[in-house]
Amino acid sequence: MKYRGLFMFLVNMVYDDEELLEPYEWQDDDCYEEFHYLPIYRVSQEQLHDFIYCQMVLEGIEDSIFVVGDGQYSVVIETRDQNIRRRGTVLLSQRTIINEIIKTVGYTHFEYRILEEAYEKEFGLTRQERMRKICIEEVIDEIFVVHYELFLELCEQLNIHEEGPSEQYLALKHKIEKGYSSLHELLYRELIQKR
Repeated sequence: MKYRGLFMFLVNMVYDDEELLEPYEWQDDDCYEEFHYLPIYRVSQEQLHDFIYCQMVLEGIEDSIFVVGDGQYSVVIETRDQNIRRRGTVLLSQRTIINEIIKTVGYTHFEYRILEEAYEKEFGLTRQERMRKICIEEVIDEIFVVHYELFLELCEQLNIHEEGPSEQYLALKHKIEKGYSSLHELLYRELIQKR
């Protein structure tokens, strides 16, 4: 069952291949749109996960813009040719209202096929921290393959003394897997800014 919204939505839209931005990450040059009406659908947590992280073909869906949520989190979806074209987030105050509305309506089950699934976003990091972390991971991959001596130096500096190259690589990746710390900042300065 859908609910007809009665207030204005300010939505920060991103294309399907971009990462959703939480309101604390919004910047002035983002793509904001106002909607005075959006259908709201309650979906299971599993379907919400798919709407957020998957490229999918939605069976029998016409081009439209709507909100899906599970009562805890919600996202705005724009479809085009039965595919998700863009996704968006709303202000926290609007999300709270949407979540209260969602809790009053029945579940809707969407039929779809998943084409590809993206990595889950690590919440709590700023946009800049996430971008730097991605750069660090890409440079570590590059130096492991192309500049192995530099990789060994880096492992020595970080006290990584595993037996083989792949074990060292995995140990280094494990050190930077979660969060964004002074280690990430150090690696960013040493590996990226000084290049």
